Amino acid sequence: MPKAKENTGGNVTLISELRHRRKVRQVRNGILAAIALVLLALYASGIYGKGLAMLGDLVDSARIGMQLGEGYPAKTGISDLLQVESLAGGFVELGQKDLVVFASNGNQLRDIAHNYSRPAISSGNTRFVLYNRSGYELRVENRTRTLYTHTYDQPLLLAEMSENGTLAVVTASTRYAAECVVYNTSFEAIYSWRLTESEGMPSRIAFAQDNKRFAVACLKAENGALVSNIHLLNVKKDEILTTIQSVSGQVLQMEWINTDTLLVVYNDKVAVYDTNTGEETASYSFGEKTLKSASISGRNVALLFEQGIADAPVELVVLNQKMQESATIHVPSPANKVTCTRSGVYVLRDASVAAYTLTGEPSWEMQLDAQPLAVLDAKKLLVFEGGNVQELKKPTE
Repeated sequence: MPKAKENTGGNVTLISELRHRRKVRQVRNGILAAIALVLLALYASGIYGKGLAMLGDLVDSARIGMQLGEGYPAKTGISDLLQVESLAGGFVELGQKDLVVFASNGNQLRDIAHNYSRPAISSGNTRFVLYNRSGYELRVENRTRTLYTHTYDQPLLLAEMSENGTLAVVTASTRYAAECVVYNTSFEAIYSWRLTESEGMPSRIAFAQDNKRFAVACLKAENGALVSNIHLLNVKKDEILTTIQSVSGQVLQMEWINTDTLLVVYNDKVAVYDTNTGEETASYSFGEKTLKSASISGRNVALLFEQGIADAPVELVVLNQKMQESATIHVPSPANKVTCTRSGVYVLRDASVAAYTLTGEPSWEMQLDAQPLAVLDAKKLLVFEGGNVQELKKPTE
């Protein structure tokens, strides 16, 4: 009698499942051991506030890490995307009425209906702030639950979260131009600054890598024109450390690119400053060109300019830390937005995303079923369409 064929496919599947379970068990045991060490350190030191926040993040990471990922593509349900930010390798995506949180493995963790008229978010490593601009309510959230909710007496103007969960909140004031309060991870106020008319109205905040120093860009009227001053502060000191005096217009983006260097994108130039002295060390002027989109990644910044003639190629410029052109690319129209990462530049078109190297060489283009709304460099490079997210990668031949 002939021998029956062995079911090798089933054995391979079983072995793969056993290996995956063993890996999950190892990760879980490692996280539990880390939690035990944290608990021991907390007991020995008596420091509970920050420690419990760290413990909560570890517990969340353990729980999320033990879940099998559904992967990408995935449906987010956010068709009217306003903002999307990285969150512990996953992301938080904000729409007009809803907000969703996804883990790095593609699993949806939360769905929040906010119903704010002017919603905004800012994320740190494992938590984010959700607030209503010109409203009064602010919420601090993490990947699994609401941590704090606070209602202010004055309208909210701006909120920015650092990587370690330190939070800066700017509100209107009856006696001053505005008031800025900084909270620690336990939502305890550790710093306050009352701004006068001479200092201006805050429009942007950026924390340094140490989560103590931060830059506040303020708009003010001067000689009939709007100018931006950037004040550098430290939560440990009750004074303005340095003020960057600028004659340019509005600050669009601002980021610390190392411990002592601040990169600022204005509506007419990009500048780099020494944060110890406030001195401008390098700059790149747009001249007559109109900025359409900008993106900062590490020490590089990508600038996409409006085309002067309809359907003409769009100019894309990549700058290094010294504000020198690493690349000048003429991208075929339409080109709506740019995202820069540490390894490449991605241009969002009407129904595709085109990838370029940091030196300007075309790499590939991924065709999509709908217009891309955002590209996010999280644990994986992701592209968001209306209500959907998928990995952004080189198409197969």
